[in-house]
Amino acid sequence: MAEKKQKYLENRELSWLKFNERVLEEAADPFVPLCERMSFLSIFQSNLDEFFMVRVGSLHDQMHVDKTAHDNKTKMTAKEQLAAIFDAARILSEQKDLVYRNYMQLLKAEGVELLSFADMQPDDKVFLEHYFKEALMPLLSPQVIGKKQPFPFLKNKEIYAVVVLGTKNGEKLGIIPCSNEVFERLIKVPSGKERYMLVEELILHFLPLVFERYTVKSKSLIRIIRNADIDVDEAFYDEDLDYRDSMEKLIRTRRRLCPVKLEHSRVLDVTIIENLRKELGIGADQVYFSEAPLELSFFSQIQDSLREKRELFFEKRVPQQPACIRNDLPVIDQIEEKDWFLSFPYESMKPFIRLLKEAGEDERVVSIRMTLYRVAKNSQIVEALIDAAENGKEVVVLVELRARFDEENNIVWARMQAAALFTVSTISKCIRNSVRSPTKKTARFVISRRLEPVIIMKRRRNYTQIYLL
Repeated sequence: MAEKKQKYLENRELSWLKFNERVLEEAADPFVPLCERMSFLSIFQSNLDEFFMVRVGSLHDQMHVDKTAHDNKTKMTAKEQLAAIFDAARILSEQKDLVYRNYMQLLKAEGVELLSFADMQPDDKVFLEHYFKEALMPLLSPQVIGKKQPFPFLKNKEIYAVVVLGTKNGEKLGIIPCSNEVFERLIKVPSGKERYMLVEELILHFLPLVFERYTVKSKSLIRIIRNADIDVDEAFYDEDLDYRDSMEKLIRTRRRLCPVKLEHSRVLDVTIIENLRKELGIGADQVYFSEAPLELSFFSQIQDSLREKRELFFEKRVPQQPACIRNDLPVIDQIEEKDWFLSFPYESMKPFIRLLKEAGEDERVVSIRMTLYRVAKNSQIVEALIDAAENGKEVVVLVELRARFDEENNIVWARMQAAALFTVSTISKCIRNSVRSPTKKTARFVISRRLEPVIIMKRRRNYTQIYLL
């Protein structure tokens, strides 16, 4: 009976891959506008990267620690789960390539082309060669692997050009990093309004200029995904260690964990694949060929070039100004008159930002206290808190550092002491916010931060509570 019941149960990891398959289906749906489909494909790729970093990484560790441990739903061991994951992920990757190929045809009809060097016009080739020599080549860091040159550390999710170099005594491997904040990912060529070439493809094409003393036999772009599954409480727990320091140590350690996936964009000799596998310590089933570019963040630039074509996007949804809130009256005064119920993202966040700005300038406000979980790079909320601190208010900010893969950004904001903000680093997801002193009474504006984006502002006798649920 138990065996029969288990047939109706799905392994958690395989179930997640089916979820991501539905994202891929959205990316392939012809009824979805083209630029929105491109967003879905980019999300599919980033989802899959994170899945390998976390779930595959966790199973990889489990396989080495306890080979007999199994999933309680399907009784699959870690090794069996990994084998099933690699097979399913390979099918999804092949489907992704088909979707990408279709995009290229549709984009061409819209006047946007992503070309290889061979497809360029003669004038474009001259331009690209000059661009490579003047703008890219001086910034490249090529490395030839040999007996005296160890295999370099390859960073997680970054793209590298790999080349097989012929020498008098045999063959060597050359590697060049192609991910650089200085490089523009899409290089616009002069012959057309929206004709581009990927910077890594340009570097790959001109590898013979970089390795002049060698014969280029074969070349490819590669990208690795590393295990990123670390339990900070177990790995770095120390009562005497600042929690922010623990998170910084986690980030440094995560960057150097073992690889769990290798992607390549060209057909490489089996011997070269074997050498790469040996150096990276991965199996043959963890190597994936990709016809599509190894990283799809450049889609956003193409989408920006097509903004004027509204039919390629969903109708823009703009958060509405709440009808219950008047713009000509202070927010604090309106809260004290009646209760508010705001629903995000359907209603605008501007009233809340106005509340923080008013609190920072109101002479009756003595303290503002708040939680930040994930913040934008140029957060208006953070700017309002900094302004309040500079106006002499006590500002206490509890920063959530355990937002997976967003810890580094949050650590930057956790250093806001330089702007006179008192920050507390924690793993809690709740906080209470803002204190005001009207005459003799104290008014408290309290915000509890949870995941559901709804604000409830509740009035009491001598204080006001504002719940962000």
